[in-house]
Amino acid sequence: MKRLLLALSLVLACPAVSSAHFIWLLSNPSAAPGKVQVFFGEAAEADDPDLLDKIAAAKLWVVDGRGEPQLLPLTKGTDALEATLPDGQKSATLILEHNYGVMAKGGPKFLLKYYAKTSPSVLPGTWEAVYDKERLPLEIIARIDQGQVSLETLWQGQSQPEIALTIVGPGIEDKIEGVTGPNSRFLTMLPGAGVYSIRAKHVETVAGQLGEDAYESIKHYSTLTLHYQPTELQPEPNQLPELPQGTTSFGGAVAGGTLYVYGGNYGDAHSYSDAGQSGDLYKLNLRDPQAWDKVTGGTKLQGLAMVGHHGHVYRVGGFTAMNTEGADEKLVSQSGFARLKADGATWEALPEMPQPRSSHDVAVVGDTLYAVGGWNMPGDSKSTTWHENLIAYDLSAADSKWVELAPPPFIRRALATAAWNGQLVCIGGMNKQGGPTTEVAIYDPANNTWSTGPTLLGGNMDGFGSSAFAVGDQLIVTTVTGSIQSLRDGADAWAYLGQLNHSRFFHRVLPMDNDRLVIIGGSGMEEGKITVLEVLKLAPTSVAGK
Repeated sequence: MKRLLLALSLVLACPAVSSAHFIWLLSNPSAAPGKVQVFFGEAAEADDPDLLDKIAAAKLWVVDGRGEPQLLPLTKGTDALEATLPDGQKSATLILEHNYGVMAKGGPKFLLKYYAKTSPSVLPGTWEAVYDKERLPLEIIARIDQGQVSLETLWQGQSQPEIALTIVGPGIEDKIEGVTGPNSRFLTMLPGAGVYSIRAKHVETVAGQLGEDAYESIKHYSTLTLHYQPTELQPEPNQLPELPQGTTSFGGAVAGGTLYVYGGNYGDAHSYSDAGQSGDLYKLNLRDPQAWDKVTGGTKLQGLAMVGHHGHVYRVGGFTAMNTEGADEKLVSQSGFARLKADGATWEALPEMPQPRSSHDVAVVGDTLYAVGGWNMPGDSKSTTWHENLIAYDLSAADSKWVELAPPPFIRRALATAAWNGQLVCIGGMNKQGGPTTEVAIYDPANNTWSTGPTLLGGNMDGFGSSAFAVGDQLIVTTVTGSIQSLRDGADAWAYLGQLNHSRFFHRVLPMDNDRLVIIGGSGMEEGKITVLEVLKLAPTSVAGK
């Protein structure tokens, strides 16, 4: 009798919850930077605050891909449980687990378990799969597939078909319901931009006991809070020949209707030697792109920059690996500045930069070439210095020389630059202190002043090794997560346009013609060096730098 009364008291102490109540995570960097909210209701929004006490013991972790997930303390706020993200992890994926207890709803008793997950960005490349069987055994993974949202379900880290899914959100009159197919995926079209609340259910016919209360099955509910933005731009079907060899950190430019690629790293990532570096110059006739032509080789360089202007190609800086493969690295930045001659095969030396520079970028605003960022590696890593200045060269003057202008408000390398609306835009990069960043700085040549631009969408890595080019009043950047982002004149934020077919960094975005950009080279986190070119067709306008 005492055992029966004790079992009854446990059930009463863990009262039944409506089937419409689930745990949701919401992280919104633009509205509440660095904050996480935990809701208990039908969707990722505030419900009855009194119900929050029932999930106060939930465990929340931040997942950043490095080491073990970090447990975050939760406190009760007015409408939600709340947590603060650590510095540098404001765009990280979040997961939650909560063992609600044993339930009895007019039938056999069951153990109720909740899980939750969210990524704070609209960029699909940041929608990480966690694969954590302990903390998130039932996981929903969202991807974009030909303009649709693909939802994959995992159970204990393995693909799991026949999982029931329910979606609520903006533009959905009631709800979208479906079941994952044999491939463990469910495809759907979401009506528009917004935050969608997605949940999955999986039942284990496993008996057990919690305390002194027995149960006959376990019901698992897992949620995904998805920040979604419809795709506006997709790469065209590829009709360009692939690069003869995959390369990263190379120079790329378009001039006179020809695409030029010079140098770069052919070897393994983070392994530098003479054998892995390229001194090759390739060119592709964009008016009749049948095949790449290999031109006579030259100095081996990577971490260089190139730009096209008025039919000419200019090559700026870079570094040369002076060591053989397997020997101690001796990486030496170069100060060389050269213009490709009319024969398209040999280089004409121009006045060298004041200091050697690599891992920088260049752009031409008007007739002036600007070089910014990067560092000077003299062959000894301990003696490497980061550049803190902006230098410029007037391409229209026969007797021009390099001049130093107002110093930038940053010290970075691996950044991207672009000429846009008569200004020089400097995007992301790796800070001398603090790691990669998505911050943007804009230089105004008319006033020799700097200002702050809108921060890129996504996590810090989206600013590392990105590439950009302007088409009319629209500045396009592509990032390591494959995102295509746009900044228009007068806008105070970047807009997400779509995804590349191949996520890549240390690549180049270059003009193909008046309304198309070509994405070339670089490396993907998972697929390595990428030889496939991709083409983006934008609104017709004039393209600079041809």
